[in-house]
This record gives sequence, C-alpha cells and structure tokens, in this order.
Amino acid sequence: MSIETLKACGIIILLAPLLGAILAGALGRAALRGATHFVVIGGVGTAAVFAFVLFGEVLGAHGEGVSETIPIYNWLTAGGGKWFEVEFLIDPLTAVMLVTVTFISTLVVIYSRDYMRHGDHPESGYERFFAYLGLFVFSMCALVLGGNFLLLYLGWEAVGLCSYLLIGFYYPKPEAAAAAKKAFLVNRVGDFGFGLGIFLIYITFGTLNYGAVFDAIEQGLADGTLETGRLTAIALLLLCGACGKSAQLPLHVWLPDAMEGPSPVSALIHAATMVTAGIYMVARCGAIFTASTTAMTVVAIIGAATAFFAATVALTQTDMKRILAYSTISQLGYMFLGLGVFAAGSAVFHLFTHAFFKALLFLGAGSVMHAMGGIIDVRQFGGLRKLLPWTFLTFMIGALALAGFPFTSGFFSKDEIIHHAFSAHWLFGAVGLVTAVMTAFYTFRMVFLAFFGEERVPEGVHAHESGPWMLFPLIVLSVGALGVGYLGFPGHNFHHFLEPVFEKTFLAHGAHAGHAVQDAVHGGSEVAKHAASFWSKYGLLFISGALSILAIMAAWGVYGRQPWIADMVRASAPKAYNLLHNKYYVDEFYDRTIVRPLRTLGRICVGLDNYLVDGLIFVITWIPRGLGYALSLLQRGPVQGYGLTMALGLVLIIWFVLAG
Repeated sequence: MSIETLKACGIIILLAPLLGAILAGALGRAALRGATHFVVIGGVGTAAVFAFVLFGEVLGAHGEGVSETIPIYNWLTAGGGKWFEVEFLIDPLTAVMLVTVTFISTLVVIYSRDYMRHGDHPESGYERFFAYLGLFVFSMCALVLGGNFLLLYLGWEAVGLCSYLLIGFYYPKPEAAAAAKKAFLVNRVGDFGFGLGIFLIYITFGTLNYGAVFDAIEQGLADGTLETGRLTAIALLLLCGACGKSAQLPLHVWLPDAMEGPSPVSALIHAATMVTAGIYMVARCGAIFTASTTAMTVVAIIGAATAFFAATVALTQTDMKRILAYSTISQLGYMFLGLGVFAAGSAVFHLFTHAFFKALLFLGAGSVMHAMGGIIDVRQFGGLRKLLPWTFLTFMIGALALAGFPFTSGFFSKDEIIHHAFSAHWLFGAVGLVTAVMTAFYTFRMVFLAFFGEERVPEGVHAHESGPWMLFPLIVLSVGALGVGYLGFPGHNFHHFLEPVFEKTFLAHGAHAGHAVQDAVHGGSEVAKHAASFWSKYGLLFISGALSILAIMAAWGVYGRQPWIADMVRASAPKAYNLLHNKYYVDEFYDRTIVRPLRTLGRICVGLDNYLVDGLIFVITWIPRGLGYALSLLQRGPVQGYGLTMALGLVLIIWFVLAG
C-alpha cells in the first residue's frame, strides 16, 4: 500500500463532507438557496469516491501489509514531547466501514433533494438540513478513521450531537424536540460508561493508541502480568457506550422515537452511521473483548435478548417507520450476537448487507409518506402497489432481504450468524432462528397491509409516485439488497478480506467452536462424513430459508386473505397484545422509576436554591447593603455639600494625626 495515497484519501474523505456542510450552512440561504444540496452531494460523493480508492489500495495489498497507522499531526504536547497525535488507522475493517458509510450516505443525500422540498415539512430549514447531513457523515468518517481511542471518542460524541440536531430537525414540533432530547440523554448514560472505559484504558496502559494498547494486552496475557478482571471491567464499560449508540437493551428506547426526524435521517442513522458505531467499536476492540469470557458472554446475551425483544414488539406496531425502527434494533441484536459468539466477520458482513436493505426500506417508507401527505400509519391506507409501482417493487426487494428470503443479501449474512450461534450454544441459535421467523412475518405484515388489498388513501390525498431524485437511490439500493450477499461467497470472500483484522482475536479465540463442529462429523462411513459435513455447513440455510417462506405465507394468509384472524387473535389475547403494542411498558417503567423521581428532585433543588440559598445570601448581604444605603444618604448631589464633607473629613484626619 502507498502510505501517501492512503493518507491523502483519508484526509479527503474527512474534509470533503465537512467542507460541503460548511458551505451549505454559511452560504446556503444567502448564495446557494435551492442549489444547497449540490455542495453536500458533491462533498459526500467525493468522500465515497476516495473511500473506494482507499478500499482498492487495501484490497491490492491484502496479505502483505494491510494495517497502517498513519500520523497526521501532533495535537497535544507535554514536557517537550508529543502526548497525543491525530492519526489514521487504515486496515480492511476501516475500508469496509468507509465504503459503507459514504456510499449509503451519498444515496441518502441525493434522495433528500426532492424529499425535503416536497416531504414532511418542505418549508423548513432546507439549507440547515443539508449542513447537518454533511456534518453527520464527517463525524462518522472521523470515528472510523481515527487511530486511537480519543479520536474514537470525539467522533462518537460528534455523531451523537448530529443525531440530536437531525432527530429534532422540526424542533417547533413538541414530539420532535422531545425525541431529540430523549436520544441525547439516553446516549449520555451509555457514553458515561464509554468515557470511563477509555479513561481506564489510559490508566492501565499509559496510551490511547490502538496498536500500542492491543499489543500490550497480547503481551500482558502472554506473560501473565495483566489481570483479566481489569480487561473485563474495560470491556463492560465500553459495552455501555455500544448499547447506547446501537440501541441495545436496556438503552434501546431512544431509537423508535427518533422516527420524528425526516425519513432520510432515519435511513442514515439506521443504515450507515450512528447505530453501526457500536458494532464497529466492539469489532475494533476485539483484543479487549475476546480476552474476557464474561464480556463476550454478556455481548452475546444482550444481542440475543435484544433481537428477540424487538422482533416481538414489531409484530404489533402500525407505523411503518416504527416497525422498521424495531427491526433495526433486532438486526443490531443479531450483529451483537455474532460478535459475542466470536463471529466478528459475520457480524460486520451483516452490518454491510443490512445497510443496503434497511436504507432501502426507510427511503421506501419515506416515498410512501411523501405520497400519503405525511401519513405513515398502515391502518389508514392500502393497495398502493398500483399507485406507487416503483416504490412497491423496490420496497418488496428490501422486505425480502430483511425477511431472509433465499438468495437475497439478508439470507446469507443473517444465517451465518445463526449458524455460529448454534455452534456456540443451542439456545443462542434457537433464539436467532425464532427471531428470523418473526422478522419475516412482521415485515410482510407491513407489506401486505400497505401495498395489497383494497386501494385506500387518506381523504384529500392525491397519491403519486416519487420523482427521479427519490427513485434513483431506491433502485440502486435494491440492486445492492439483492446482490451484495454474494460477496460472502468463496472466490471473492468478504470474510477472507477481514481475516487480518480478526485473526489474533475473534478467530483465534473462537476456533474451539469450529473444532467442535468438525469433531461432530468425524467417524462413520465416508458417505456419512460428507453428508454430515454438508449438513453442518448448509443445512441451516435450507431450514432458515424454508421458515422464512412459511412465515411470509402465514403473513399473506392472515393479512392478505383473512384479516379477521388477526382481529380474533387480538381479541382473544388482549393483555398479550397490549404488552407488545406498548413495548413491554419499558418507557413507562423508566418514566416512573427514573424520570419522575429525578424531576421531583429537580423541583426540590430549585426550591432550595430559590428560598434557602437565596434567603441566606439576602441575610448575609443585608448588613453591607444597609450600610451602603446609609452612606448613600450623604450623597445628595449639591457640590457645596460634597465640599463641606471633604473639609470636615480633612479636619478629622488632621486632628487624628496631631492627637497621635
């Protein structure tokens, strides 16, 4: 790899979207006006082009030197030497993440051109919106490119700020403002633990550089000088931040409410930026997490529990974007499960494929919302497949990929995780398989309610297909949702490309699971060996694919042909339905146990400040204020009075001097 080429690519990837954001914010309304989108499309698109150039450089050097830490400049110095410097870490994981982030973001920004002119609230903040998008992409690229934990933390907090600005974009709307505050505050909880974890890393190793920290861990474990308990503490603190950013239990509650932002924001957050940061961080910090069995078990349990939990909630939601939001939480749970069972390559592969079909689904939901005059509740419209043919076709492709329909991208990546989960523990695999069935069912429940059945549109709405600026990204993403799964095939294997990143961590520590599978097929005749080997590799694909098809057929039977079945089930089990429809009352629990007590405590503190503290200050200052008031009586304004006072004072001074 050419170090200078990598350095130049990294700098351009960072600065291009930042420059677009600055130009949009500074010149948008005054000079660019309706053309503001071009500078951000140009900035993010340029970043995408150079991300592919960087990817090509890393791919060309695969097997030679595929990991480079490139210093940019010294930021902080102490004692005449450098203490902290800005540096890039370029390796296959960085390359994959940058391509994913910039490519998906470019399509989202292109889509936003028409959506923000004719979408939810077309009159509000066009220039501001594109400036925020450019800043968001810059922040995520900084997070990925950073070669140390401090740069990771800066990018981490920057994407949190941008999400706050974009979720609350329509801030005059109370629901949007509340959703933005909720996202910001919930992430502060996770980020507090994340910050403590980074601080503990510095205390333990005396550096925040990735390479130095990971080498110190390897050496410390080899010679027995490093306590695994310390690494467990670091890993669990870092995991707090990942649970916040990637919306895992119990910090998942902000993501469904984030739907109050414009639909392109939802696509960007869910597919390419903020929520993938937690997955990236755990994968990047594999040396820390894999050194602790406790930490890896916690990661796997949280992932499996979140995947199942969110899928059950999605079964009863009626808002298309909210259904997709819980779907994102569930799919992120799959990724955490993959990381927890040492299948980091499969987790990142699912992150990659998920970016395509989830961006496609959110932008498709935005196209429906655009056509329905801002309405997104599937109970208020139906039969849209003829009114919105291109939206329907592309949305159907995204739905098939999310459902894990055979030979779509989601089918390959999700089933890899389930396969590894079964290798680790049958319970993890069973949860993954059951969740996959629910995913296919609720996804096509949404499809059949929105696009099939009797044609219905809200009163006063003139339904129409979206324009080319919105349809082009949908078509490109639908091609990706169908095809990118094949990058996992041998010959152009996604996992082989990532092996150098994970070979000393996830692959080394997870080898026992692979050996266990191999041991299970030893013995017996050659025919039995081959059959068992084939089944161990591909049997789960057949089962999962068949279950996906059956779940889609079940959704068609219930919501496409016999809707009375759903009404009967809901009526026969109202408590279970309400439990799922109200998201297990987690928000209500947090409100009652955390929000209300803290609000009451806040009122008490305000009262103490207003009456006790201010009262004490009033009493303490009463004497000087009284003295000042008495002295002020001597200042009446006439010059003669001042002259007389000065003369008397001078006489008193002379008298005291002579008397002394």
